[in-house]
Amino acid sequence: MTSPAKVAVLRGGPSAERDVSLRSGQQVLNALGGDALDVIIEADHGWTVDGRRFDSLGRSFDAVRAMADVAFIALHGPFGEDGTVQGLLEALALPYTGSGVAASGLAMDKVRAKAIYRDAGLPTAPAVAVTARRFVTSEAEVLAEVSAEVGWPCVVKPAADGSSFGVSLTDDEAATRTALAALAADGRTALVERRIRGTELTCGVLEHDDEPRALPVTEIAPAATYAFFDYEAKYTPGATDEITPARIPDELRDRVQRLAVQAHDALGCRDMSRTDFIVEQGRPWLLETNTIPGLTSNSLLPQAAAAAGMSFPDLVRHLVARARRRS
Repeated sequence: MTSPAKVAVLRGGPSAERDVSLRSGQQVLNALGGDALDVIIEADHGWTVDGRRFDSLGRSFDAVRAMADVAFIALHGPFGEDGTVQGLLEALALPYTGSGVAASGLAMDKVRAKAIYRDAGLPTAPAVAVTARRFVTSEAEVLAEVSAEVGWPCVVKPAADGSSFGVSLTDDEAATRTALAALAADGRTALVERRIRGTELTCGVLEHDDEPRALPVTEIAPAATYAFFDYEAKYTPGATDEITPARIPDELRDRVQRLAVQAHDALGCRDMSRTDFIVEQGRPWLLETNTIPGLTSNSLLPQAAAAAGMSFPDLVRHLVARARRRS
């Protein structure tokens, strides 16, 4: 009996980014053709493998392991990008694309990622982390710290979410209090960060022979109707101009690419990542690093790879080959 030789494409998941993940995964399935096994993780955490629904995690794993020799993770947000599914696949001894458990968890946690950026000497905006319990018990103290350490205007964001879900731009103490109260009501930790104004850039990193190499930098210019690059601006066709290569001086391009690679290394990322920046008066500030960037038809990492001469099918095959070598 021959061993399985299909790629299990994991998509869907229970997070708010489920729809994007389904589209990312479909793109990967299309690129792989007959070599792919469709694995949809349902919103209720059930698994559908090759069209068959499994309510037992053990049976889901048995089915995947019997039919596939590697997993392509096309999941975004909590469960898929925070180390959870990576840990499940480690237990299953099934190699998978992308970063491992630790790097996935660190990059998804904006508070810890920011601390790592600072320790590595990478430029990142002043910020204050606020747990739900601390806000509820010490609201005045929290707001005083935000005023002193960050100031207004600022950005209030969930510490562990993606695609700009739950992000608020606030101009004063009252608006900041409201934004923090909303996150605290859901028991979520918030990161309050100084609002940087300027040109938005993003830079992907792709590993070749275990050497991380920066892809061309992309400039992000949302339509004037969007206050920032939010979920709608990201995924509505035509809502944002994404210009690759970015219209920036060569010196700034080189610096952003170096910083993207340094962030990738500092977090311990593997295979690929994409780091977002805002350039204020010529100075790039790191915002966050994505370990599983979007793979939809209008996603940024595939666009940058294409600008570097790598087609989407080639990108997918490259990532699968790297995962297979870890088996």
